[in-house]
Amino acid sequence: MKEIPEGHTAELSILVTESMTVDFEELGAGHPVYATYWIAKHFEEAGRKLLLPFLEEGDGGIGTNVSVEHTASALPGMRVSVMAVAVKTEGRRLYADLRAISELGDVVATGQTVQYITQATKLEHGFDTLRQRWNEYQQEEKHHA
Repeated sequence: MKEIPEGHTAELSILVTESMTVDFEELGAGHPVYATYWIAKHFEEAGRKLLLPFLEEGDGGIGTNVSVEHTASALPGMRVSVMAVAVKTEGRRLYADLRAISELGDVVATGQTVQYITQATKLEHGFDTLRQRWNEYQQEEKHHA
């Protein structure tokens, strides 16, 4: 991983769509505005965009934390700008501050993300191990059914 300068920024432009409004699977539709869980996704995406230029050959990054304070609403059709700012790196962790602002100038949300940088092969090995455990679990469940 290359050194990530404090204050480095990345921006993500979002057009809020109907599918990004509040709709709980079990409880159904909620408020017709940009959902907090979509903001969390976009915060992670902007944090990833911040990290990518600094990954070296063989590096991989994975999100380990995202926080969102949802402070204003945005409607479908509105553009929202998500800005990620590198706050610090500690070891192999990148900490970023995030802010989402609507085209009306409203601060829709603020928050933080943390990404862990490691060898891509270690990440893939962990995913392979998880898939193997999941397959074994499913096979075991079939035998008990």
